[in-house]
Amino acid sequence: MSLVRMATPYTTQSPSNSHTYNFGSVSYGNRIVLIVNSYASVLTVSGDYSPHEHTVHTLGIRLYSKVSYGGDSSVTVTTSDSTDRIFIWMFELSDAEEYYGSDTGLTSSSAVVNVSSLPAGCTAILGVSAYLQGSGSDNSSANWPPGFDHKGYTFRDWTDGAARRAWASAAVKDGAADFVAFTWPLVTGLPSTWPNYAWVAGVWGPTPDEEPPSVPGNLRLTAMTPTSVTVTWDAATDSGTGVAGYGTYKNGVKDGGDQSGRTRKFSGLTPGVPVTIDVDAVDGKGNRSEKASITLTPVNDTTPPVTPVVRVTALGAGSITVGWEQPYDQTPITGYGVYLNGQKQGADQTARIRAFTGLTPGGLYTVGVDAKDLLSNRSAIGTKTVKAQADTAPPALPGAVRLVAVTQTAVTVTWDPSSDDNVGLDGYGLYLGAARIAQVGPTSQVFTFTQLTPGITYSLSVDAVDELGNRSARVPLSATTLTDSSGAAPPYEYVLYDWSSHRPLDSLPLQNVTFELALGGAGSLTAEIPLYDEDYTIGRVEAATRSERTMLLVYRGERFVGGGRVVDPTDYDSETGILRISVEDVIGIYSRRFIPFTGPRTGTLAHSEIDWILDETGAAADKRWLVASGVPGTVQVDREYRQEDFSRAGDTVSDVAAAPGGFEWWTKPAWDPVDDRPRFELRRVNRDAPPSSALTLEYPGNVKRFRRSTRPGLATVVFGKLALSEGGVLIEKVVRDDLHAAGWPKLEQAYTFEGLTSPQALKNETQRAADASKGARMVFEFELVPGNSVRWWEWELGANVPVIIQHDHLYPERPDGVPGLDREMKIISVRVQPDTDEGELVTVTTAELTTAVDEQ
Repeated sequence: MSLVRMATPYTTQSPSNSHTYNFGSVSYGNRIVLIVNSYASVLTVSGDYSPHEHTVHTLGIRLYSKVSYGGDSSVTVTTSDSTDRIFIWMFELSDAEEYYGSDTGLTSSSAVVNVSSLPAGCTAILGVSAYLQGSGSDNSSANWPPGFDHKGYTFRDWTDGAARRAWASAAVKDGAADFVAFTWPLVTGLPSTWPNYAWVAGVWGPTPDEEPPSVPGNLRLTAMTPTSVTVTWDAATDSGTGVAGYGTYKNGVKDGGDQSGRTRKFSGLTPGVPVTIDVDAVDGKGNRSEKASITLTPVNDTTPPVTPVVRVTALGAGSITVGWEQPYDQTPITGYGVYLNGQKQGADQTARIRAFTGLTPGGLYTVGVDAKDLLSNRSAIGTKTVKAQADTAPPALPGAVRLVAVTQTAVTVTWDPSSDDNVGLDGYGLYLGAARIAQVGPTSQVFTFTQLTPGITYSLSVDAVDELGNRSARVPLSATTLTDSSGAAPPYEYVLYDWSSHRPLDSLPLQNVTFELALGGAGSLTAEIPLYDEDYTIGRVEAATRSERTMLLVYRGERFVGGGRVVDPTDYDSETGILRISVEDVIGIYSRRFIPFTGPRTGTLAHSEIDWILDETGAAADKRWLVASGVPGTVQVDREYRQEDFSRAGDTVSDVAAAPGGFEWWTKPAWDPVDDRPRFELRRVNRDAPPSSALTLEYPGNVKRFRRSTRPGLATVVFGKLALSEGGVLIEKVVRDDLHAAGWPKLEQAYTFEGLTSPQALKNETQRAADASKGARMVFEFELVPGNSVRWWEWELGANVPVIIQHDHLYPERPDGVPGLDREMKIISVRVQPDTDEGELVTVTTAELTTAVDEQ
């Protein structure tokens, strides 16, 4: 940071109450510093400057500053009295985002300044003003501390019974760091009539370097013995003062001081005992990065690496280029030996590619490669025999392509192996229509096409490809999936969408999918990605697991039935290669957006509260995925949102829902026909008149089995409301502080009473309702019989459903033939498992209170 310029100080010969100082255009982002010396009191300074200091004197001194964001070229100062004894100084500073402090005072001796904890590159500005009267020493100069450069002075002389002078001066210190501190007589030799001078000092500078360096990259093992390991890492970067060194740690304990090199040997280890090595970077300000970590086990490795598999990557007349993958070994591979017709070709190399030129065109050559590990164990030599000539001939056709299994949603095909006359076979391509959907290795001769639709004839085909990418013609095959005459919906499909663009990314054959829709926006989805499946490339997995970026949407045929935003993968098992991901219901996005304060909100309707929440929540792009829908509210809701509350949207919806006149709500998948994309509706369910589900749960019958449990502590806050005959309402509230103290969340319930005659009666009835709500909440889970008649997507959460249970030990049939249980309950969630061993499995959860609440 530095002083860009100092404008010519403002002076005037014409007394006025308003003084405009034109100092010229200021660059965007630079800081303007003003020192105002005035004989009269200053009333205003235009332009939203921050006032830093003010010292009263006959010629007072004031300090202001601001960061300019365009349009600053002048300032207007108004004073209490008309005056021509005013000076304004303007300084323009670059890279001065921060104000670090200032001091001021009135003294006849020394100014005392102390501003500390400064980053490098700060600028200090120092100003003084004095008033002289009568004869004596006419001191119009200042005595600056070391390091300050004089920037001139200005004065105004007049006579009022005696000669008088008001003067001011300024100095600047560039490149200050750590502190600006001094005790210094800035002005000396003033006359005894006015011995004091006013002074001010301020310091500005860049934002301090609090950003740590990047994490050291590619921490890796480069040498090993049975009792030592040596690691190396790539350089870290730092945007501030630069990387000053690296710290190394063994099992969490720092191993000596910081070092400048990027290699470290750790000795004295125990063979076979793992050791964790961490490395961080530190910059010149002491900011440390996160640690890169690696766990290593020093071993006496006597096992050679796996033999490399050699592949031809290019052929020409007299040239052969080969490549190979890194083979497995207990310790890292340090190099490869390359052989031509059994003769080693020079020293070991680290690259996994080698070109041979100058060969006899058409000659037959055997290329070999072996691998060496950290302890110098060498693998066997992997070989490839090939002619040194251009190869553009494709492999032979796969033989006898045929069907081996057909279901409603899958077709399995097999074929006889192909062959290639030079470089060798690389594998087989599988095509659905014109699209190649998979490629299997050269030893595979079977493949299953999945995610098909029942009763459809598909054009399938298989080709062979060699190591140079030459492909044979395709061998076609027609297959018709079995017809589904049950009337069931088509198979499930799982499509990834980009959250920002809302465009589809991919369609994946996920397994063990479970998703749930629930009241209160509590839905979720979990699924497994089998990484061993060749369908899952790195790019597809990355797209499917982008936290906060990827939407996973569930379709059944053309019907959109659920989905949400992918959150961090929950677990991974290296033995099975299964990566498990979680999807959050879209309403969770809104529960992370803060609602701004808009003042008291009285007399609003329940449904308009939702509209307000959506209007005040997030960006416009967010609302493309969520709309309000449902039964309009008819009861006024008296709610007030204060600035200190900053309720989250999801919580606020719950608060409004639980208040008197509230509602039930859930998130329902829907389709936006205008923009042709999926969306989610925030659905309201009328609490007083819930809809019917057009469903009956019957055991035995369409219910395979059921579970019953109780959940205590239904309500922690209970409202009671009484409408008065003369107009107005009374509200009573009972709060379970004991449950709140134990960590229970706020669970509200509201009751409306009629016929009560006093506030005490309302209080008594609200207490009765609160006591009743301490009772258990009975929850039933009904697992439906797997079948094609379960059209769960047509049900409405919050709806009432008749439940009939008979022939059960808990609910035996009564002597008169009446079922053991026959009453309505409320659907609170639906859980779906699309692909179990039995097919689609649907579980409906219902709930009711076991303790009734009398409402009068």
